[in-house]
Amino acid sequence: MILFAVLLGTPTGAQDLTILTYNIRYDNAGDSLDRWDLRKDALAEEVLKHKPQVIGLQEALAHQLSYLNGQWPGYERFGVGRDDGAAKGEFSPVYYDTTAFALLSGRTLWLSETPARPSKGWDAACERIATLVTLRDKRTGDSLLVVNSHWDHVGIEARTHSAELLLSELHPARRNGVRMILMGDFNATANDSATLYLAEHLLDACPKEHDGEGTFNGFELEPKAPKRIDYVWLSPGNWSVLGYEVPHPKVKGRQVSDHYPVVVRIRANE
Repeated sequence: MILFAVLLGTPTGAQDLTILTYNIRYDNAGDSLDRWDLRKDALAEEVLKHKPQVIGLQEALAHQLSYLNGQWPGYERFGVGRDDGAAKGEFSPVYYDTTAFALLSGRTLWLSETPARPSKGWDAACERIATLVTLRDKRTGDSLLVVNSHWDHVGIEARTHSAELLLSELHPARRNGVRMILMGDFNATANDSATLYLAEHLLDACPKEHDGEGTFNGFELEPKAPKRIDYVWLSPGNWSVLGYEVPHPKVKGRQVSDHYPVVVRIRANE
């Protein structure tokens, strides 16, 4: 396994969190030797290895989540399918460690002109969603807003408007001093206009010296030009980044997903 990591602080303490975002690739029979049933065990184990308190998944179908629920007994999840707001289509769920957090509220936002109902927005190729959950930290009693999203891979306009929509939704929490984490597969490189817009308002957890390290591999064993399109964003001033990793897990010599997970260790500032 190739591991990129940078440690920027002291050992984990009472206010430290490990955050993991992972596009797990939907169960597609056409993936042949990379299909879900051949890699699901390795993927579930890879996530647990990092002991995250909060997990954001993308491209997860209902039956994939049912399997992962059984593998991760210490976690609960919130999220719905993007096609119908229930169980159809891809989920972008948030999992949380129940020893660390309790769920206060959760909702789904469609990245469109009609965000309260299943819909496709602007020039997007398909429906896209963001899952928003408010968690209570059992150690401190503080609230934490976690947002997990998967942006469109085609629509440039859709990605730009998705950034604007999410930041407008996050504004009340920011105004009230609630700590926030936004993560997911944004289908945008660091120079994309939507990414640059987020960077004006949020802290990219990836240190600058690691900006060129890709997170998408397309199931290639040695990606020629891996792109960084998976991110963890933080509310500025609230967090210190202690560690950033992009593990390269393998199963029988093949990729565990067509993306790599991104693992970030953070500490809440006083």
